[in-house]
Amino acid sequence: EAGIGYDFGKLRAEFSYSESNNEFNNVSSRINEGEYKGTTVEASSSGDFKGTNVFINNYLDFPIGREMKLIPFIGIGIGGSKLSIANIKLLARKLNHQYLVVWLQGKLGISYLISKKLNIFGEGNYVGFDDLGVAGEKYGLDSNSELNYRAGSDYLSKI
Repeated sequence: EAGIGYDFGKLRAEFSYSESNNEFNNVSSRINEGEYKGTTVEASSSGDFKGTNVFINNYLDFPIGREMKLIPFIGIGIGGSKLSIANIKLLARKLNHQYLVVWLQGKLGISYLISKKLNIFGEGNYVGFDDLGVAGEKYGLDSNSELNYRAGSDYLSKI
């Protein structure tokens, strides 16, 4: 993930870009047409899932202590993803599809200022979306939220 942002004091804004690549090993699917409509099917499968994501986030900081080096924060954001499924074999069908999804996210974390230009952080975020659009309807795909965590560092620069 890469991002650029601006610190307004206790409020921060950020634009971020990320990519993720995943492989599938098993799939649970619901048949959405014909006499077996609504039936859940478990299948052994393999395939690829790629996401290209863009987010705009806002954070509210709560500095602690006299030196204010320890900073818990909360954040909210909105973004979009181009999701691609490729080479997924399910019930003798090969699925390949791209679709766009709008996401909302909430973040909770803590950072520590190592120096005036560098901090380390840990955060958890919850992201959710309504549906997988056309791909969800066509293939019966269902996934609407996820909980993630990460740690890293930020280089802080004044413009």
